[in-house]
Amino acid sequence: MEVGLRHRRSLYRMRYLPLAGFLILSLLWGSGWVLRASGPSQPPLRSLAIQYGISAAVLLPWAIYRRFWRRPLLSIVNAVIVGIGILCLPQLLIFLSKDRLSPTISLAFLATVPVFLAVSGRLAITTAVGGLAGVLFLFDRGLDISVRQSLWLLPPLAAAGVLAWALAAAERHLQTISIVEALFGQCTVFALALFIASQLLEHETVMWSAAAAFGFAIHSAFTTVCGYLLFYWFLSKSGAGRASMLQWTQPLVATAESILLLSTRPDWTVILGATLIVIAIVRGFSNGDDNGGVIFEITRS
Repeated sequence: MEVGLRHRRSLYRMRYLPLAGFLILSLLWGSGWVLRASGPSQPPLRSLAIQYGISAAVLLPWAIYRRFWRRPLLSIVNAVIVGIGILCLPQLLIFLSKDRLSPTISLAFLATVPVFLAVSGRLAITTAVGGLAGVLFLFDRGLDISVRQSLWLLPPLAAAGVLAWALAAAERHLQTISIVEALFGQCTVFALALFIASQLLEHETVMWSAAAAFGFAIHSAFTTVCGYLLFYWFLSKSGAGRASMLQWTQPLVATAESILLLSTRPDWTVILGATLIVIAIVRGFSNGDDNGGVIFEITRS
């Protein structure tokens, strides 16, 4: 009797705790989009550098307690390399095209990350395509593009590919170091890297005020520290395929919150897009997707 109860509790934790983490991350990062859009415009690279710097300071006591400097150098290097593809390089690539493309187009390209991972066998291809279709319907009115802008589609496409690679690599390389130490090392390195990139590429300055300082603190504590710690934990439990589905839920949550705040009525494209995203996520968390995607099916036969 006691063994059966423990088994049921173990199954409950394996199934529902990752799902709860996924929903919390979707709300946290989706709401962060709305807060950033509603606040004063700040230089994106410098803002990220500040957020990562504050986050590294928050994580510093734990890094000292765990004697971070005694970790194998290879483990630290691997964590930083993985972090480049999650916290740094995609943001830089999207920044390169921000003056040429609307933000919705870049976000739509990031929604292709699950498709890349589906091709590598980490998600069912039908689920990945369904979720991507949902995002495209969600952003239907913001996807207009001219022929002259075609070449500027390459940076966001490259950002999606880099992020997909980094998620797949994180499954292997973040097993030898704790996620707190990994995030500390990433935030420390990328705060400096993005500050240098901001000096070279950005001409705006940060508009400081009490509200701006409070915003940086909140985003650092919740969106970066809590968000990425939860994200890496979820990634370790559920894999890169399911973690990539956050690229669908963040715009879904941001759109839903915007509709509620503005008291507007969604049109049929938004409703259809939201429905497709929800269906894709349900399929992604169902047992039917655990067998992998295209590559897995080919190698298994």
